[in-house]
Amino acid sequence: MQILHSFAELSKLPCPVHWAMGFFDGVHLGHRRVIESADTQGTLRGVLTFMPHPLAYLRPGSEPLLLTPDPDFKAALLRRLNVDVLLVLPFNATLASMSPQRFIDTLCASCRVAGISVGSNWHFGKGGAGNADFLRTAAAKGGFRACVNDLLHHGDDTVCSSRIRALLAEGNIETANAMLGYPFTICGTVEHGQKLARQLGFPTANISLPPAAALPAPGVYEVDASINGEQHKGIANVGLRPTIRENEKRTRLEAHFLNTSQNLYGTSLHVRLRRFIRPEMKFENVTILKKQIERDIASLTSYLS
Repeated sequence: MQILHSFAELSKLPCPVHWAMGFFDGVHLGHRRVIESADTQGTLRGVLTFMPHPLAYLRPGSEPLLLTPDPDFKAALLRRLNVDVLLVLPFNATLASMSPQRFIDTLCASCRVAGISVGSNWHFGKGGAGNADFLRTAAAKGGFRACVNDLLHHGDDTVCSSRIRALLAEGNIETANAMLGYPFTICGTVEHGQKLARQLGFPTANISLPPAAALPAPGVYEVDASINGEQHKGIANVGLRPTIRENEKRTRLEAHFLNTSQNLYGTSLHVRLRRFIRPEMKFENVTILKKQIERDIASLTSYLS
């Protein structure tokens, strides 16, 4: 998959492109429907997206927390959908000032456009003036296909990034995962901590969480991760570790993996959250904390068996 960052780079593409357009935070099942509709025969499948989130430029502080803040992980999800070219445009003053027609004209002047796929609620161009109806009209004039996809539903819920963020905040990881189409994943590099968990007999992989990341409700979760090519299950606490005295409280993930004693410092991990076990709790002392960790692991192994 080619990753490009400007309209000018599109001239190197050898074939027409059917573009799927959107921010695609989370690359959830609704996004997958839009991307898979970019399937005109004999063309490249392209995804056109932006970085940062448009609201981060237009109304700083109002942008949503991101389900996929790690750009490499987001690109990997898109690669699994057989995307040939990923265009990540910097959302800046130039892009924000483009009218919908100018945006379409610029794209068509930069490469051969076979089609554009969007969700039915997608808006683009200055002030969000471009919508599905505008796209259909522009497609008829420009000689390319317009594919407008209805929103996907899961039960009575609409599958969308905002709903998935709300489910995570509630601790409803199972429904969030069902809408994502894959386990919610926290990416990061394992850091050195106080090594208290190791002293308690439960060494953990500590990962600091970026402030832009959407997070699940504080608590203990069943998780798994690929470590040096092997799959390992475990438990992880997401939160502020209220029992531990620290000069600076930071939200982090602490994962204890079963059946491994590897030194993971400096390792990049993708930790997949599978099931909510219990809320984060403050204990009177570390002895009580240790007993609770033992119960958490016992409940995990009992559940897995």
